[in-house]
Amino acid sequence: MHVTILMAEHCSAASSTLALEVLQAANLFYGDSQRDKCFDVVTASIDGNPVMTSSGQAIQVDFALEDVLATDIVLIPGFIFTLKDAIGSFSSYKPWLEKQHRAGAVIASMCNSAFLLADSGLLDGRRATTHWAFTEFFRRLHPSVDLDETLIVCDDGELITSGGATAAMDLLLYIIRRFVSLDLAQTCARYLLVDGIRSGQTPYAQWAMPKNHSDTRIVEVQQWLESHFSAAISVDDLGKQFGFGVRNFKRRFKEATGHTPLTYIQILRVEKAKALLESTRMNVESITLAVGYEDTNSFRRLFWKQVGLTPTDYRRKFSTRGQ
Repeated sequence: MHVTILMAEHCSAASSTLALEVLQAANLFYGDSQRDKCFDVVTASIDGNPVMTSSGQAIQVDFALEDVLATDIVLIPGFIFTLKDAIGSFSSYKPWLEKQHRAGAVIASMCNSAFLLADSGLLDGRRATTHWAFTEFFRRLHPSVDLDETLIVCDDGELITSGGATAAMDLLLYIIRRFVSLDLAQTCARYLLVDGIRSGQTPYAQWAMPKNHSDTRIVEVQQWLESHFSAAISVDDLGKQFGFGVRNFKRRFKEATGHTPLTYIQILRVEKAKALLESTRMNVESITLAVGYEDTNSFRRLFWKQVGLTPTDYRRKFSTRGQ
């Protein structure tokens, strides 16, 4: 199976070399000789010249894209901290990606290279994921893509997208499993000391209050909530407190923030709870009260729904103070 790693300017050197290493591992475990392999991997840049990566390294490639006439899988490394430097050149990859897509190639994006794939138009109307920190920016640029940032790997047939930088490993193991076998993917995971493909990136997400809108009166409400999140809050009373009619307040709040007032308060409180779980030894009952809830069991269910972990499991995974 022929694999082309599309190396764009400013791409991640780590993602690029990880793809080479993991697919080489798959080849080594697949057969009994060097000639018996499952992936024939090449690297390519738009002009065949070395690519300057996000870490400042110049990496040689095997081909120019125009010289790769046919391939089965296209892998696109992400950009981590250099997306804004790279994004202006994404349209130049569109013709080649469209050609490979028409020919039946599977195209897989690593981390935020979903932006490059989306710029080709191939993701329009399709389900996709990307790094959680870029979701708001992605939705502004590509509103026609059905983005689900909770996923680590999203397989929509011939288009596969993945979450954050470390999700590159999940994507590569998934590709080995899909195109070769589960046994080979598990063998690679064991030798590379990887637990296996994770189900989602929700526990890793950090939510920021969406204030980059033009409704200054709603911003005032948001700022008040930031300081009074633990108070007993009635949505209707909150609107009246700031001079809104109830229906108008709910409508304007949703238009400005993307969330209903109730959902916004719930998310805000869970974020505050996450911070306390990470940085303190307060028990879950005390944290429940500190963020404005009285029923610990209800809070646990809400936390699980938003984060995908129990409060205890979240603390175990992310605590900065030990247990």
